[in-house]
Amino acid sequence: MLVDDHPLMLFGITAMLEGKGVEIVGTAGNGIDALKKAEELKPDVMMLDIVMPGMDGIELARRMRAEMPDVALLVLSSDSSLASLETLLNIGIDGFLSKTSDASVMIDAIKSVAAGYEFYGTDIARLIERISLAKKASNSMFTPREIDVIRLSCMGLQYKEIAGRLGIKYLTVVTIKNNIFRKLGINNTVELVIYAIKNGLISL
Repeated sequence: MLVDDHPLMLFGITAMLEGKGVEIVGTAGNGIDALKKAEELKPDVMMLDIVMPGMDGIELARRMRAEMPDVALLVLSSDSSLASLETLLNIGIDGFLSKTSDASVMIDAIKSVAAGYEFYGTDIARLIERISLAKKASNSMFTPREIDVIRLSCMGLQYKEIAGRLGIKYLTVVTIKNNIFRKLGINNTVELVIYAIKNGLISL
């Protein structure tokens, strides 16, 4: 099943895949229609764009993974930003291709995810490696206790609540959090939350 808000893109992909061992059971131009049609058509694979009106591809992927977990999700998009990619990886997509991919790569990707394997284009694989390295670097900056304080702070807990949750003294939490701020060169919890999201220490 193909999901893209550009009719020409749907037409072009259909033409590329016809007669290549891939059956297109349906198409949709936005996430809302895609959910309805997927329930009826029960495709093996959904190939979806990210930027769409109404319900975008990220929310569609999240809903599909929750409601129809057996459908393999292959993202085909020109939006290959680290933020979008990391969010989709956390949701649990099965593959990601850029829209510059040729027909042979697209067919290989569809067949791979349909068979239960992951498939990422070469350019996307490099971005995934960057995300992984950034996470490792971020985690190595902090002690396990500091990671605990970061995550609890990002959940909105105050100093006393963090102390109670971790079984440590209030002043110890103050010291730990001040050390975290010093390491990052920041001054408040809002900046800490932004840092933690960007570097994969927490997820939304």
